[in-house]
Amino acid sequence: MVVTLLQSPIETSAPNADRNHVDRSGSSVRDFKYSIVVPVFNGADKIEELFRRIAETFNSKNCRYEIVIVNDGSTDNTWATITKAAANNPNITAIDLTRNFGQHPAVLCGLANSTGDYVLTIDADLQNPPEELFKLIEPAVEKKLELIFAKFTKKQHAFYRRLGSHVVSYLNEVIFAKPKDLNISNVRIMSKDVVARMCQYPTAFPYINGLALRCSNPAKRENVLVEHHKRTGSDSTYTPVRIARLVCTILFNYKELPRLISNIGYGTAWFSFVLAVAFIAKHYFLSSLLPEFTPIVVVMAFCNGILALLIGVLGAFSARMSETLSLSSSYAIGSIVKGE
Repeated sequence: MVVTLLQSPIETSAPNADRNHVDRSGSSVRDFKYSIVVPVFNGADKIEELFRRIAETFNSKNCRYEIVIVNDGSTDNTWATITKAAANNPNITAIDLTRNFGQHPAVLCGLANSTGDYVLTIDADLQNPPEELFKLIEPAVEKKLELIFAKFTKKQHAFYRRLGSHVVSYLNEVIFAKPKDLNISNVRIMSKDVVARMCQYPTAFPYINGLALRCSNPAKRENVLVEHHKRTGSDSTYTPVRIARLVCTILFNYKELPRLISNIGYGTAWFSFVLAVAFIAKHYFLSSLLPEFTPIVVVMAFCNGILALLIGVLGAFSARMSETLSLSSSYAIGSIVKGE
């Protein structure tokens, strides 16, 4: 077992960040190597089964693979469990981050340190069975696709997660031009060309699905139906607060936000105009007893409130952009363990 301690974070020029294009014409699934990137936070109870099932799935197809698992600052014995399970498996690369950075920086770290021709992402909770991964691999290779999202036959998430998914999907349509008929999820397969473009994208606050949409060819995307199982064992760490943070990441870290704010401003202006006309009409034509200055006060209060909101949003956007320009990486690696 080899342990590497790093003094500084691995940059996005790591193994999968800059590769030559691969010709996939006339190829079969056995011609390529596959990287399975798994972010994990406090998931020690699932690690051994996850490794075993991934290995069985790819060995049964006689396909080359690697598992790149990223421990995102777990506070339980997840890292100890990972290193023990990975010790005798040369197909596992385990990365331990210095603290909890969040799911998306952890995934980006795994992408940057993967070496496969195709890279798959999957959560560690086993709600997405590893046995389903070849449902994504086969069409990706056969159709030469760059990006496939898993579409679940029936989601087994809690209500708040399903609601959050709808909000996030709408934001992807507005900000990243996601087609309405394309479902997004955390289970994906991407060509290494897409991964290289994603790793080179300058942001300190990555959003993986948005980067994948931005860095892939719209004509080379697809959905594939896969099973989604109920969660067992430890509780999900994907809380309403984390969903809210994800929404803020999408809003405040991409240049489309000012355009959205402008649209809000235009809408507010028209609404204020209609409201003023209604008050004036009510006062002069319906003999309203309201003071004459009431419409002006109401409209001014409404507009000032919206103006304060927009200034706050633009301030947050500017702060995030400043942080992005000053940071070289969205994560920091403490150590890497490779099985032997």
